Formats: sequence, structure tokens, C-alpha cells
Amino acid sequence: MAVVAADEDKTLYAPDLISNEMLLIKKHGFDINLLEGKRFNIYQLAEIRKGLETGADVLEYLDPELPWNEMEEIRLELQSGIDMSMYRDAGFDIMQLAEIREGLQKGLDVTEYARPEFFADQMRQIRLGLEADIPIIFYQNASYNWLQMAEIRKGLENGTDISSYARVDMPYMKMRVIRESLEDGLELDEALVRRKDAATLEQIHIAYKDKIDIDEYIKKNFDAEQLEQVRKAKMAGIEDIDRYFLFGMRGECMHEVLLGLEQNLDVSIYADEQYGWKQMKELRLGLEHQVDVSVYAKPLYRADQMREIRLGLEANLDVSKYSSMVHPAQEMRIMREWLEDGKALPSNLSKLFTGQLQEEMSKPADEEVKAWQFLQTEEGRLIDISEDMMKVYFTIPVGTKAAKFTIEYIAKLLYRARVRRGISKKVLAEMIENKKFGVKTLVATGREPENGKDGYYEYLLQLGESILPDMESSDGADFSKVKIFDEVKLGDKLAIYHPATPGVDGFDVTGKILKAKPGRGKPILKGHGFMLLADKQTYVSSYAGVGRIHSGEIWIDKAKVYESLVNVRDKINYDGTIWVKGDIENAYVQAKGDIVVDGSVTCADLTAGGRIVVRKSIVGNLSERTSINANGIVAAAHLDNADIKCKEDLISNDCRNCNVSAGGKVLMLGDRGLVNGGKVTSLKGIETAVLGSKTVKETVIRTGITEDLDYEYKNLMRNLSRTYQEIKVYESQRAKLASFNDTTNKQALQVKIKINAESAIKEAELERLNKRKKEIEDEMAAVKDSKVLVARLVFDGTVIMMGSRMLKLNDTYESTKGFTFKATEGAVLMLDGEKVVARS
Repeated sequence: MAVVAADEDKTLYAPDLISNEMLLIKKHGFDINLLEGKRFNIYQLAEIRKGLETGADVLEYLDPELPWNEMEEIRLELQSGIDMSMYRDAGFDIMQLAEIREGLQKGLDVTEYARPEFFADQMRQIRLGLEADIPIIFYQNASYNWLQMAEIRKGLENGTDISSYARVDMPYMKMRVIRESLEDGLELDEALVRRKDAATLEQIHIAYKDKIDIDEYIKKNFDAEQLEQVRKAKMAGIEDIDRYFLFGMRGECMHEVLLGLEQNLDVSIYADEQYGWKQMKELRLGLEHQVDVSVYAKPLYRADQMREIRLGLEANLDVSKYSSMVHPAQEMRIMREWLEDGKALPSNLSKLFTGQLQEEMSKPADEEVKAWQFLQTEEGRLIDISEDMMKVYFTIPVGTKAAKFTIEYIAKLLYRARVRRGISKKVLAEMIENKKFGVKTLVATGREPENGKDGYYEYLLQLGESILPDMESSDGADFSKVKIFDEVKLGDKLAIYHPATPGVDGFDVTGKILKAKPGRGKPILKGHGFMLLADKQTYVSSYAGVGRIHSGEIWIDKAKVYESLVNVRDKINYDGTIWVKGDIENAYVQAKGDIVVDGSVTCADLTAGGRIVVRKSIVGNLSERTSINANGIVAAAHLDNADIKCKEDLISNDCRNCNVSAGGKVLMLGDRGLVNGGKVTSLKGIETAVLGSKTVKETVIRTGITEDLDYEYKNLMRNLSRTYQEIKVYESQRAKLASFNDTTNKQALQVKIKINAESAIKEAELERLNKRKKEIEDEMAAVKDSKVLVARLVFDGTVIMMGSRMLKLNDTYESTKGFTFKATEGAVLMLDGEKVVARS
């Protein structure tokens, strides 16, 4: 709980949020001096503001010690004019009071649930049942927890036969699966329900909906995780499941086998009950990198040992030098990294593992000392060795001593100086023959190592994700000639892998081997619609369709071609890419892949698992807007009266009166790029030449955080705070019963058990909310530096929103340098070049 409280302190008392609420309260004519110096949080201030807005006497709850949810309840009671004193005096807690008040406001018979044996969440389920006019008697029993009540209530509301699951002894998760199965037309066998857990029943339900037969595996008593992998394998059309999915494997192991099967790997190497899932993962990764996994495909290796051997194989090391099972993974890692640095492993490995070897190696050997001493002598000074030990120069002295410097004598001197390799006898002979006395001459050289080349892919399918329209016309970007995909036939070559090369070792003049770094290989390509041939290098399409490269993966989709889709009554749904050569008008089109339209889209609904690219316009009208939803980019020449959602960029020339939510950037191209009217939200930024217009009253731009994400985050934070307060109520109830030790009072003991159970449910909910909070905050952090860039003109009426800050412009601005809108800690700034011209 301490962690949650800390999170609340940071959020609930944020200075900018507090000041915003105080400003709104002041606008309602309230004397904010009554609030100064008191530690009201943002939710408490919000309740004061809401009370002022509805004319409630906020002095009734103007107390910073009062939790905001209690303030909310008092405010709502004041607004409704309902006297709750009778229920408050009866000892109902704040959550129960809220449910009773809700019922009274709606004219319900609250005596059906305004009883001390019902917790607030149970009361809510009975209240909702009364509102829906269903027979609450089927679950009006305090022995049910509120989640069980909810499942019975939902069943009754949907006309479902609840008799098969409305039992106190049945967990709510199992109730849910039975209810949802019945609603989808599946009546689960009673014996099966009794024997199987909720997760297993859920897999049976999903398989039924997906029309996948898993009966034989249910009879074999596969658990939920195993059934999930079987179901996914059958959905993917994978054969020979029984050959690889063995009963002794846990679900995680089957998952590793499935991943391998999906990539056409030889999973027989690791589809063995002797391996754990982490060992299987290392073998799968090795197969993906096309290394010889037989070296470590031994169940006695631990997964972390396998990892070190795999990494060594990927680096083209001689792993036999460290792959003995006697070495734990930590020792293997030290040896692997030593070999990667081009060093030979010592005979005394203990010094390597303790770090003593590096210190010992830094000390000169006896031979080095003797060589250094020789180089200080008169004859030794005739030899000059470069610092990197790659070049050696020799000078034959002038005078009578020169006669004794034969090839053999010079070689002897060089040997004493520890020069053992790279000596050119030809150069020595020329020095003597040409009497180069007193001339410093290069007589020995080392050889630099030639590092190996990394493996690489030669893509024969050239098309990537980028949409590059023709920008030559002053009228804007021309999408008509944009190549969106490559058409492929069955067996077309898509890519060729060129393996890594090992490299060639070098040496220095002392004879020390300078190890070449071998090139690193690439893992096999991922994606769908292709296969790798037996040469392990050539990728070919496994069916005819359209292809592209997406995030380093090859995607080949089946394609369905239409001349046009105009006034089509039936929904069009295709498991691939849809290509329409003409227009789409008054039609519903859904594709698992891309949707490509050579003409325009008018008053239609398009949903794509990939991209949506329209060469002409996407338009709707005031009564029937066009709806576009894509998991990839959306691109069109013009956008008008459309609702657009895409997980990546939105690219066009102009966007008029559209509601946009983009997970990437919004890019309006060219000197005439325009965003005019509507609401445009982009996670990663907006770029256009013109923003707003004279004729449109307001253009709302939001970047950094989408409106949906912001709304979810605010609701989540409120729910977090509410859940925290509710847990505190349970803690208070638990504290009251803590001193009660009469073990003979069964009723009191049951209350204790119920409080603990309800509290556990709330704590689980709190954990779920905190997890989602972290996910949203990570998303927000990733886009915190998003900007709005406008090249030329910003019109009056433009609203720029960044996070919780907003800038509304009341003037029109024009610039030759371009405008940048960016968020600071306290404001949204508008910059003309480097100069601030407006701020929120």
C-alpha cells in the first residue's frame, strides 16, 4: 500500500493541476482564501468545483481531512435532496451509502439490498438487477461475492439459462466462461465443468468460436496452457501437431515448439519432454541464427549454459574450448568474452575466472625483458621496432664493422630482439649488396587481421513501408504513381542470404597471432507467405499475392482485386490484401492485410490490419462521414469529413474537417499542406504548411498524447484513488474485528472471511490498475517531446493541446522561418524561429 500512497501524492498534489482547479473554483465566485494553506488534493478540489457548478453548499464538506469520495457522496446527496442520515446512523460505510442513494434517486426499493450483510459491490449488483427489472432473488444472497452476482445478473439480463452455474460454490471465473459459452451457443458438459478449471473451459469456448476441434486433447487431459498452443497451431494450419506436442510438455514448452513450427524450423531437435522451455528457447534461437545447435542440444546443459554456447556459435568461435558441462554459465561467459577479444585461453583457467590472469599478462615475460635489455646495447640500437609491433627497421653501421653484418648475423640480432616473423630476406640481401650503410631500412612487417564480413540479405523484393509520392507539382503530392506493393507469383525469389565470413588472422613481428573477428550471421527472416529453401539461403514466396518488407520482415499477402465497390450491401471481409482499381462508395470493407484504392473513397467504412492507401481522396459528408481504421499508415491525396484512426503515420496533402487519431506522425506535404477544422491528434507530432483557415471557427490540434489515452489515464487515476479509498474502508472494518477472538461465533468469523475476500479482490483490481498506469505512462514518456511544425501560416481559432496544457490563438501568424509549437513544464510555446510569439 505504501507504493500506491506515494503514487497518489505525486499525482494528486501536482502544482499545475492544483492551480488549474483553483482557477476554475475562483471563476465560480468562491473565496479561495478559504482553501489557501489547506492541503486539498485535485479530486477534493474537483468536488468543490462540481458543488459550486450545481449550487450545492460546499461548506458542508469543505474539509481536507475528508477523503474525496466521501466529499463526492455528500455533494451528490445535497444535489439530490435525499436525506441519508438514517442510513448513515445505521453504520453503513461510504461505499454502501452511495449505492443506497443511487437506488433512492432511481425510485428503487432499496430495502432489497440496504442490509448490513451486503458489501457495497454486492449492493451495486442487486441495484443494477432492480434497474433491469430482473428477478434478483436468484443472487440476492450474501454468500455470493459481487463478481459471482455480476455473472448471474448478466445471464438473467441476456435471457441465459443460469441454472447451470448459479451456485455459491462455483468460482466467478468459471461462471463467466459458462455464461459466455451459453450466449455463443455452446452448452458445456456438466461433468467437464465439474472436472476442469475456468482457464481450460475458456480454451474450449474459444476453440468452439474459432471452429477448431480440440476434443481429442481435452480427452487426453491437456491443461489450459497446452490447449491454447494446440488451438493456435491448428488455427495456423500446422500439421503433425501430435508429433511435436507431447503430453509431458508444459504450455510454455509447446509455445516454443509452435514458434519454431511457424518459422519452418526443424523443431524435432528440441521437441522433447526432457527439455524445459528456456532450453527450448535457446535451441530455437540457435536454429533461427542457423548455427549448429547439435553442439549444445543436450538436456544436461542448463539454459544459461546453452545461451553462452549459442552466442559463441553466432560469433563463429571455437566453442569446444569452453563448452564442457563442468563449467557453470558464468565461467562460460568469461571464456567466451575472452575468445571474442582474440585471446587464447590459458592452461590455468582459475586465474582467468578470478581476474588474476589479466594482471599477470600485463607483466613482461622473461623473453621480453631479455629483448628489451638487448635493445639497449650498441647492436640492439641498430634495430627500431614500431610501438604496435608491426614494423621493424634495421641500420647497418658505417665503417669497418659493416663487414660482419651478413644476412645470418642480422637475422640473429633480430631474433634476440624478439623479431620472429615477417622478415624479408630479400630486403636484407639488397641492403648488404647495395651497401646501404647508415640507412634505416624496413626489414620486417606484420600483417593486419582481416575481419570477417557480417552476413547480409539481398532483397529481391525491394518495396518497403515508405510512401514516396511525386512532389514535383506545385499542386501538392501526387499519389497516383506511388508503388505500394510488389506483385509476386508462387515460387518467386524474395531474398538471398549471404553468410558471414570467418576472416583471416594476422600477426605482429614477434609472431603473436592477431585474431580476426569473424563476421556475425543474421537470423532467418520472419514474416509470412514465404519459405526458406534447403540451401538455407534462398527465400521464395509460398503463394501468389502482393509483397512488401515491413520492419525487416517479409510480408506476402494473398490479394483480392475489385474493379470498384459502389453501393455494396454486404460487408466485404478478406483474409489478405484488397486492391480496388476504381472507387469505393457506400461500402464496408475489411482486410487482414492492406487496402489499396486507385480511385477515391466516399462515405465508406474501411478497416485494415495493415495500411490503407488511397491514390485520390477520402471524403464523407456532414450526414455520413467516412470511417478509416488501419494498423499501419494511412495515405491519401486529400482528406475531407472523415474519422481516421491509424497506428502509424497519416500522410496527405490536406486534411479538412476530419477527426484524426494517429499513433505516428501527421504529415501534410508540400507548400500547400493544410490542416483545416476538426480535431487532429498525433502521438509523434504534426507537420504542415498551414494550420486553420479564415472560414473555419476552430481547428484543434493535439500531439504527444491522444485524447483517448488521456481520457483513459484520467479515469484510471480516479479509479486508482477510489479503489485505494475502498481498500482503506475494508482495512478499517478489519481493524474493528481484529480484537474479536470468539471462535465460537460463526457469524463474526464469516464476516471476517468475507472482508478478507472482498479486500483481496480489490487489491487484485488495484494491481491491475497500477500495471495499466505504468503502461500508459511509458507510452506518454515515449512521446513527451513531440512537436507541431507549421511552415508558413497559423490562423486565428487554432487550438494546440500538449498533455494537460492548451494554447488557443486569437491572432493569425505568418512566418518565413516556420513555427514550432512545443510543451514546457508550465506552458505551450509558439516559436517563430527561435522567438517566442505566443504561450498558454
